[in-house]
Amino acid sequence: MKKFLFFSLGLLSFSSSFGQISLNFPVERQIFQRNNSNQAYIQISGNFSAEYDSITAKVFPRVVGQGTASAWQTVDYRDDKPYFYGKILAQGGWYKLGVKAYKNGIQIDSVGRNRVGIGEVFVIAGQSNSTGTTSTSGVGIDSDEDRSNVMRYSNKTNDYDMLPIGYSPMNADSVASDSVYIGPFHNAPWHWGQVSKDLVTALNVPVLFYGAGFGGTWVQLWAESALEQPLTNPEFYIKQEFKHPYGALASVVRMYASLTGIRAVLWHQGESDSGTSTTHYQGWLETVIAKTREQSEYPNLAWMVARASYNGNYHGNVILGQNQTINADGNVYGGPETDNIVGGDKRSDGVHMDKPNGLTDHATAWYNYITNGFLSSSTPLLASDFIELNFACDPNSPFSPMSLSPTASYDSYDWSNRENTDAEALGNTSDYGADYTALPPTGYLRPNWAYSSSPGVIVDNGSYLLRVRKATSGKILFSPIVDLNTFTLPTNPSFVTSASQVRSADTLTLTGSGCNGIYTWDTGAKTNPLEIYPTVTADYTLACKTLHCLSPYTAAQNVVVSSCFASPLSLTGGVINAQSAYQTQQSLQSVQKLAATGKINYSANQSVLLNPGFEVNQGAVFKATIENCP
Repeated sequence: MKKFLFFSLGLLSFSSSFGQISLNFPVERQIFQRNNSNQAYIQISGNFSAEYDSITAKVFPRVVGQGTASAWQTVDYRDDKPYFYGKILAQGGWYKLGVKAYKNGIQIDSVGRNRVGIGEVFVIAGQSNSTGTTSTSGVGIDSDEDRSNVMRYSNKTNDYDMLPIGYSPMNADSVASDSVYIGPFHNAPWHWGQVSKDLVTALNVPVLFYGAGFGGTWVQLWAESALEQPLTNPEFYIKQEFKHPYGALASVVRMYASLTGIRAVLWHQGESDSGTSTTHYQGWLETVIAKTREQSEYPNLAWMVARASYNGNYHGNVILGQNQTINADGNVYGGPETDNIVGGDKRSDGVHMDKPNGLTDHATAWYNYITNGFLSSSTPLLASDFIELNFACDPNSPFSPMSLSPTASYDSYDWSNRENTDAEALGNTSDYGADYTALPPTGYLRPNWAYSSSPGVIVDNGSYLLRVRKATSGKILFSPIVDLNTFTLPTNPSFVTSASQVRSADTLTLTGSGCNGIYTWDTGAKTNPLEIYPTVTADYTLACKTLHCLSPYTAAQNVVVSSCFASPLSLTGGVINAQSAYQTQQSLQSVQKLAATGKINYSANQSVLLNPGFEVNQGAVFKATIENCP
């Protein structure tokens, strides 16, 4: 049986009509793992198409009592980056996020997200009683609680180049016919919808589940695949080339954990290990736990291990191996004892807790263990900061006018400049019941990482995102998205001066031309024409600035500040106050009009001519002399 599922969920946001800033992160329904003080930082990044001075943000509870409104907090100030990025601190809750841009103290635009949360993030791992299956009497229980969230995507290949970034509500019109994926690997909600709903109700914060279990697997295979060793006699559906069964768990602790953080890995496995010794079970499970801590770069990553072995019979060797793992590690916690959930009204096939009573009892067991002191005693892994980017622009370089590069070095680099097509993003997955294909829902980011694997890249108009991997751990970090679609390179301007020499404090006008952006003078002024009143001889230059780039400055033009002119002078206009003397090494002519408050001295080496029109009002002070000036 082949079933094709396509989910379309509109990306809801509130924004103004100005369109001067845009928001990339957080994505809709992104949940940030809170710390044990009920706080987390919300990572915020976006782009802009107009100059701003500062970006601020605030969270508002979606429903009264479901969080605490924050103050408006500064996210970023304008610098030379072609994006904005920062974070705000908030309390656990379910929020609308507002982001505002200001210029000269005036709000110029606002954007936001309708649903963003600070709460609890869990990773599910294990075998089919953790993942669920569509081959039994039902596929589980979804959640009608708006604060229950999943990544609605599944792909058995564990291909990092296909994995999307996005989150969805944990519900469906009909669970039996419309599977609720728990990405990146599960096909069914199983009992986790009830667990999520109960946790949300009890904790009053949103919950996000990642699904990384694999049905029909035993712990040895988990350890071998975690270490990238050859698998020992795997079943046909367990593929070494897809890094089964550990691969999905690796993608969560290495990649998604950097975006959301994680409270713990919830492990339910053991039904396939009846022949595994206690010592081997413990050793292999500890190998898997250690690998998740290495890849997440978090040695205290918490695990909650269920005591599970029942496959029609009980297996004390497995339970003992699980208990010894729990007792040996202070960050591994005992989970539910599900071997007690038995009977025809709980398990239709004697193995899977798929009956309504089985699903409910299983959910209640997990809820009880999670809420019985675990949240206060475990220390969660919090979301990582984005990596920052350097941006360089050289309009005079025809082959590489713009470039992006990270501010630090990493083990590997992958750049995206477009979204995956439907064919490239299509997830293929299966379980005992069916084969499935699923596209990431509308609004999910689905980057295509084939643009470049170099640290720095030459860029043009477009949108760019960098993914890096750290050495040893392979942990993945992301940059903010850089949107250069409206980017314009600046032209090379020119300018003229109203004079090549002026007296001290005389008006000098600089007039630029040929700039397609903002005229930017070396004085710091950004007006054109520019009137200044120099008191010393100086050079002046001009550049042209577009939103993210500055042209080279023009050649300097020197303006001399001196009362002694080498050339003849012909003076016009009025004199209404005391002015510096006019001096020339040649001749001077004047038709100036001196007001009663005016005061001026003329001197020339050859002659001073007061032509018709020259006027001196009573009270004015005027002097003319024949003498040379230095």
